[in-house]
Amino acid sequence: MENKEKNNENLSFDDLKKQLGMAESDVKENKPVTKPTPAKTKVNIDNDDGFVDITAQFVNTEEEEPEQKVEKPVEAPKPPVKKRVKTFNEIFSDAFKAVIPTKSDSAKEKMRKVVMDISIIAIVCCVFAFIDYFGEYRTQVNIRDELKGQIISTDGMNDNQYNEAWKDLYAKFPNMNFPTGMKADYAYLYAANQDFVGWLKIDNTSLDIQVVQSKDNDYYLKRDFYKNSNRYGCPFMDYKNNSKELDDNTLIYGHHMSDGSLFANLDGYKTLEGYKKSPIINFSTLYQDYQFKVFAVFISTSSPSTDNGFNYMITDFASDEKFNSFINEVRLRSIINTNVTVNANDKIITLATCSHEFDDARLVIMGRLVRENENAAVDVDGATLNPQPKYPQAWYDKKGKDNPYANNI
Repeated sequence: MENKEKNNENLSFDDLKKQLGMAESDVKENKPVTKPTPAKTKVNIDNDDGFVDITAQFVNTEEEEPEQKVEKPVEAPKPPVKKRVKTFNEIFSDAFKAVIPTKSDSAKEKMRKVVMDISIIAIVCCVFAFIDYFGEYRTQVNIRDELKGQIISTDGMNDNQYNEAWKDLYAKFPNMNFPTGMKADYAYLYAANQDFVGWLKIDNTSLDIQVVQSKDNDYYLKRDFYKNSNRYGCPFMDYKNNSKELDDNTLIYGHHMSDGSLFANLDGYKTLEGYKKSPIINFSTLYQDYQFKVFAVFISTSSPSTDNGFNYMITDFASDEKFNSFINEVRLRSIINTNVTVNANDKIITLATCSHEFDDARLVIMGRLVRENENAAVDVDGATLNPQPKYPQAWYDKKGKDNPYANNI
């Protein structure tokens, strides 16, 4: 053992370098030898010869520890957040602030809200107006259909059957004083409203409706057959007319509705084709059925003072001359030239309604009563358009035209 230690002491420097594994070039170039810093020095002792390995101090014997994965902690699920339900007062307050200008609003925001509020009010008003208008339209249509269904058809009845019909009516309406000579056809309608005077119908149009008469020409302008408020009103006979014995001129008025109902049907007479389709006016009173041949269609006004003194609302004429003069003026004004003759012995019917040629314009249709033993057919093929009908002065003013009849006024 001692000899081995001595041998180590006698090692030369070169031998020692070799033993330590150092190259000669490293020494010559004076390169520093980087020694790893061991975490710990390991000494190996050979059990056989007791040899100490001093090179172990230059070897990094520290084993690299495997990288440990750091597990993130699992977060517990958060409980759902419950939204607070607004109270009715809060909802109302928010809605109120959204549409009503407040002091905190800017001038621009206030203006926006004002415009929005006006628009909302306008829309709501239009909706209610439409509902009201449609409701009144349906009411007058339902009334017409209801009354039409209550008309008794006495055609084909013999005298005994007709008398039996009246017995049933008297029993049904014991307190009703029916006019003498009245037809049984309209007993139910008269019982419902004693202002009922007849039924008006024009073929090839939707005009098929009841007619009433009051003590003035205003009452039924905004009332239906049952005297309830309704903008459609109810067609009515002039209060001056006699419904039992026809006057020289029987006048019936009705509204011209924008939806095409009531007397709006009369617009068809402004054309030659419209006249040819409907040359007959049917009017049945409480006492008798009548037919009239249309002989004139013209534009006038609601008052003689606005139509150069012309008055189509005369019910009776003082003389034949005045009647004939009136008919001549009507033919001069008529849009349609017809072959229907009219004389002083004839009775005529006049239908009048609003028109839109100018403010206060009226469309007037006149028919002559079919004479006794006369054929009710009308020679419509001979009808022509009047090339220059006479209009009220307001018509020429609206059109910007000269009145060719101005010197004759």
